[in-house]
Amino acid sequence: MLRNPLLVPSPLFCLFALAAALSPLPSVHATSPLEVQLRFQRPVTGDSDAFAAVNRNETWNPSETAIIVCDVWDYHHSPNAVGRLQEMLPRLEKVLKSARQQGITIIHSPSDCMDAYREHPGRRRAIDAPQAANQPADIEAWCSAIPAEEQAAYPIDQSDGGEDDDRAVHAEWARKLTALGRNPNMPWQRQNAGISIDPNRDYISDRGNEVWNILEDRGIQNVVLTGVHTNMCVLGRPFGLRQMARNGKHVVLMRDMTDTMYNPARWPYVSHFEGTRRIISHIERFVCPTITSDQWLGGKPFRFVGDVPGNHQPERNESDTLPKDHWQLVTVQDPSTSKAAAGQPQSYRCVVRMPERWFASKTDDPGSTVRVRFKNRDNVRLWINGAEQAEVTGDSQDRLFMVSQDVVAVGDANLLVVQSSGSIAFQAPLIETGHETLTLAGTWQMKQGHDPALTTMPLPAKFGGSSDIVFNAADPLWTPRAVTRKGDFTTGIEGPACDRDGNIFAVNFDKQGTIGKVTPNGIATLFAKLPEGSIGNGIRFAPDGTFFVADYTKHNVLRVDPSSGEISIHAHHPDMNQPNDLALAPDGRTLFASDPNWSDGTGNLWRIDGDGTVSKIAEGMGTTNGIEVSPDGKTLYVNESKQRNVWAFDIGKTGSLSNKRLIRHFDSHGFDGMRCDVQGNLYITRHGKGTVIKMTPKGEILKEIPVLGKRPSNLCFGGPDRKTIYVTEVDSQRLVQFRVDQPGRE
Repeated sequence: MLRNPLLVPSPLFCLFALAAALSPLPSVHATSPLEVQLRFQRPVTGDSDAFAAVNRNETWNPSETAIIVCDVWDYHHSPNAVGRLQEMLPRLEKVLKSARQQGITIIHSPSDCMDAYREHPGRRRAIDAPQAANQPADIEAWCSAIPAEEQAAYPIDQSDGGEDDDRAVHAEWARKLTALGRNPNMPWQRQNAGISIDPNRDYISDRGNEVWNILEDRGIQNVVLTGVHTNMCVLGRPFGLRQMARNGKHVVLMRDMTDTMYNPARWPYVSHFEGTRRIISHIERFVCPTITSDQWLGGKPFRFVGDVPGNHQPERNESDTLPKDHWQLVTVQDPSTSKAAAGQPQSYRCVVRMPERWFASKTDDPGSTVRVRFKNRDNVRLWINGAEQAEVTGDSQDRLFMVSQDVVAVGDANLLVVQSSGSIAFQAPLIETGHETLTLAGTWQMKQGHDPALTTMPLPAKFGGSSDIVFNAADPLWTPRAVTRKGDFTTGIEGPACDRDGNIFAVNFDKQGTIGKVTPNGIATLFAKLPEGSIGNGIRFAPDGTFFVADYTKHNVLRVDPSSGEISIHAHHPDMNQPNDLALAPDGRTLFASDPNWSDGTGNLWRIDGDGTVSKIAEGMGTTNGIEVSPDGKTLYVNESKQRNVWAFDIGKTGSLSNKRLIRHFDSHGFDGMRCDVQGNLYITRHGKGTVIKMTPKGEILKEIPVLGKRPSNLCFGGPDRKTIYVTEVDSQRLVQFRVDQPGRE
């Protein structure tokens, strides 16, 4: 007869519990700093398929650190998952006790179980935390993918729910749960009793907004995720790794205090523990670093008893492919670019997050109508979350389907399945609302045939879908998101500028004197090393793809050929203090450079002609920094960081300056980089305030956008429509982005 492993402790559990009780906790004073070693993986070159592990030592302030315990429930629908959790519990409890002793905040997040804690002081403490002024958009929602994952092949197939139980044992377990009055599919009601909750210090919440409020109220920057299950809840919950990473927290996974839902009977047909390792590898590459529990407790990292070295395949085998009878990854093209040939009848699936704004509350609002459009006349059928959608009749040359809101998980992930006859090459459909259009061009999964079973999956899409087939609607305007990981660059991070393909270039990647290249989805690699002794600052691209770098230590403007990587001196003048930032005139040849002297609080301006001739065009100013040319090429803007002034000059036909005038003076916080949009509005970083302002040419402030750190240094426009602003942020040494309403002039 199957025992309830959470009601009847096993000998193994008792052994772990006894060891935990008898082992002394480390005596660490509450104010002692935490010395941690993070592990992450970085692309070896620009080829994102080859990665190398990197370790980085950091010192954390315990008062700025929190541990989140994710979904360590009292019961689970999988008995194997229960057994593994039972084995891990004593070690996790010991980690939390040690963390409390060190002054670390503990947040217990057993999802769907808040009713059990309505009167608990930890629950009340979480509810009463003051609402944060910087609460991120969609922080209450599940997050199925962040941009860095979108181009990565997800390492396991979890679409069956990941249960690796013997069928007979699973059936007996389900009967046991039913007899206990539990729902066999969702039997959890509270956190596992093996994890203690300190009523005087800990917090209890499964809501993303509440967890965010706690973190902000306590000034927490470092967030450690523990618990289960790594590939589903730990990654995706509103308080999970993805939400913390994209919204700017320094989040890490404690990789030996977690477990996955993975069934070795599914691709890539490796052991359960190897499947977990592959998920951890995916996280280290595309989401966040990891640490281990021995950094808190000493000794060795935790390892499950069944995870015996030699009983699994190599950690990563890039040659693994799906057999033909399984779902294959395919690239589905936009109709305007598709050249694919017709094929066999096939089923295609992807996951789409459908935000609340797509479904207006008023039925007469066009936003209340959501349709899927296929720009061809092929015979296609459409399912959303297993429910077939009705085709719109009429005289349209396209195939149109209504999206029934009754079957949609609004604000969440949805499974979209298309079955195509194959008479015409399958092309990416479009989702249309009254307000926006989302083209589903990119990675889908495909399988031959029209079996009705292919139109659904056992679990909701947010659990069963893999991150590589997720499509997200654009973020709301002015929403800051982290692009790269904390520490990818040095505190000298500057630049930035975008090439025609949307890649972002910024200086001082990993080390001073370098240039980093960041793909639009946030994968950062070393692009070039500058000549010995040179350190870059501002970057600008010329129309031919060449870009220029202000070399402030050698008084140069460097020219970089992006194809060959060749670096040459475009301009030099020994009387330059630096130069600092650059602006490019609409002629694509003439550069302007700011030139501060920080020690004296003074600065100059220089013009660099297309042939490299350098001319001083203004002197005796304050600490000149951000610099930009108006869209019509007639006005040069420059700001002074220490004096907090923004000036404008008329640009003459010969490149001379005249009619100097003050646009605006600010009473606090300095300036740094500056750019114009096509309407002439200025975007300026507020160094020390942690914002970017949008200001008219006359000095009226239209918007102020937080950028996930106090010291933004520079910014540029990018993205396919030039409506994405990328900001270099010094405190976290990373890129941050947000969407705007008008494209940049560049």
